[in-house]
Amino acid sequence: MKIVLPLMFLLMSLASAQTTTTYQSSTGTVSPGNAVTGHLDLGGSFVSPYGMGSGCYYGGCPDWTFSRYTLSYVLPNGTTASFNNFAGSANFTNQFDVKVQGTASGYDSTGAFVTVSVNWAWAAYCRSGRGGGCTKKYIGGDLNVTK
Repeated sequence: MKIVLPLMFLLMSLASAQTTTTYQSSTGTVSPGNAVTGHLDLGGSFVSPYGMGSGCYYGGCPDWTFSRYTLSYVLPNGTTASFNNFAGSANFTNQFDVKVQGTASGYDSTGAFVTVSVNWAWAAYCRSGRGGGCTKKYIGGDLNVTK
């Protein structure tokens, strides 16, 4: 009996243990409205919504916060998830290194409850005058999935 109880406790702990998997993203795209698609290095992607940073100008908004945004992903094994509770912040102080971080939670396509944290960065190269505007380049990021 002395051995059975600790062994049962260990097995129950292992069965309920959460694991976090990190997926690196070295390439991606940034739309004119700051929607990001981060391509996961091992396959799959994550997608953020249009309008990230609405009302911000480069050099300002060191802590632009957002909540109730959408976020979705496809993992290398084909598992998908879509969330409408994505919340976090972005720093637009340096237009050559705009950093975004956020979290979301819900159920994935396998029915597992997941908590997601995601980080990415991009740069904006802007021109003034006639034909002005900004070209945006994805720098990199990562997607962390805990289940």
